[in-house]
Amino acid sequence: MCGSQPPPASTALRPFPLFWKAMEGNQKKLHPLEHEWVLWKHIACHKKDANAWKDSMKELGTFTTIEDFWRYFNHVPRPSEIFYDGESKKKVGMNNEVIEEYSLFKKGIEPEWGDPLNKPGGEWFWRTHLDSDVLDLFWQNLVLGVIGESIEEASLGLHINGVRVVDKGKNYPIFKIELWMDTKDVEVREKIRTKLVECLTNGLPAHKFAKNNPRFEWKDHS
Repeated sequence: MCGSQPPPASTALRPFPLFWKAMEGNQKKLHPLEHEWVLWKHIACHKKDANAWKDSMKELGTFTTIEDFWRYFNHVPRPSEIFYDGESKKKVGMNNEVIEEYSLFKKGIEPEWGDPLNKPGGEWFWRTHLDSDVLDLFWQNLVLGVIGESIEEASLGLHINGVRVVDKGKNYPIFKIELWMDTKDVEVREKIRTKLVECLTNGLPAHKFAKNNPRFEWKDHS
């Protein structure tokens, strides 16, 4: 975990020790995703007007293959490296940015309630404290489950628009994990919630499950 000082450029974007299973075998063969995705960062913004908040949203990259996803994801600091850890919020990169959120949404959908494809639906959210290793594991599992569409309930259509991880820490490390959908349909959202919990906790050691058992709540966007 980074210290209280801005991390040097060499460590601010260092690769994550993630596995590259999707790239085993023929390195020249690309593995296309069903949708194009955009990875966003949200820089700390203390102004309350909507335009200022929107200006704080910055695209980190777009991708349509699993290989391009890893190329971006492996070179973005983990949430635990930049979110509030009980001592400070970290400053990242040459501009000493304070990043408070990461979002991953389908191309053409912005990570805000007012987007026409977000407004009719809602979100599953879980606000909690997590140890740094669990926070990073859950975020990685979440984005992999979304781009691989393993959280969707295929028989009911595709309804997931995107996901977010948000730093809510002030005096204590608190994080918010969100999954946004285009529908409020109870059957759809409940089936997705079940798959969401299964996906999120994949690889979590048994002795850590009781403390980190996800308890998602639903919120309508309109």
